[in-house]
Amino acid sequence: MGMRVVTTSSKQGLEDYGYRWLDSRKNWPKAEFIYYTEGFKVDCPSKELAEIPEFAEWKAKHRRYVPPSWQFDVVRYANKVFAAYDALRDYDGIGVWLDADCVTYKPIPEGLIERQLNGAYFAHFGRTGMYTETGMWIVDCSHSQHKAFFDFWRNVYLTERYKQLPQWHDCFTLDATIRVFGQLCKFENLSGEHHKTMHPQALSELGKYIDHCKGSRKATGKSPENTHR
Repeated sequence: MGMRVVTTSSKQGLEDYGYRWLDSRKNWPKAEFIYYTEGFKVDCPSKELAEIPEFAEWKAKHRRYVPPSWQFDVVRYANKVFAAYDALRDYDGIGVWLDADCVTYKPIPEGLIERQLNGAYFAHFGRTGMYTETGMWIVDCSHSQHKAFFDFWRNVYLTERYKQLPQWHDCFTLDATIRVFGQLCKFENLSGEHHKTMHPQALSELGKYIDHCKGSRKATGKSPENTHR
C-alpha cells in the first residue's frame, strides 16, 4: 500500500519553516509528497490551492471576512482541509497530513507510520478537554467510510456548518466530523498517556522522529517539550 504525505503553507511560511519540511523528506520511508501552494513554486510535487474549483469559489465568497482572532480565521485554516480533501479523498493508500512546521529530524523506521493506525481508520492526537492537535494525522484511505468522512468534513465548510462550532479552525471541524463517524469507524488516539498535555505529539512515539514546531517553536525548529531530541 502506498503512502501520500500532504501539507500546505503560505510563501512566507515556506521561507520561515517550510524549507525544513522539504529537507526532512529524506528521513521518510518511501512516500509521495504533495505541497499545496498559493502563487509560489516549491521544490516538491505541488498543486495550487486555486486549482481546486469548489475551494476557490468558497474563498471568493469569504474574501471580505475579517476574523476577530485566530480561533475564527476559518479561511486560513480551511486551506488544510481542502488540500487534504483534494489529495486524499480519492486516494486508496495511507494518507498523512503533516503541517509544514513539522521537522522529521530522524529516519522513520519502515512500517512505523502504518502501525500507528493499529487497525483504525484514522489516527490523531486527541487531547482531553481540548480540541485535537492537528499538526499530524494518519488515515487509511482504503476504508469503506473514507469518502463519506472526507465529504462530510469538506461540507462543514461548504454548508457553513462550522458557524455552529465554538471555534472555526480545522481542529474543531475535524473533531466535529469524528463525532459524527464515531460509531462507523475506529479512531486511534496517538496521545496515549499524554492526552492531557498541550503538545502530546512531542511526547509520543512519533515524537522520536517528527517534531511539530508549532507557534513560537517555528523560529527555532525545535520543541522544548520534545525530550527525544
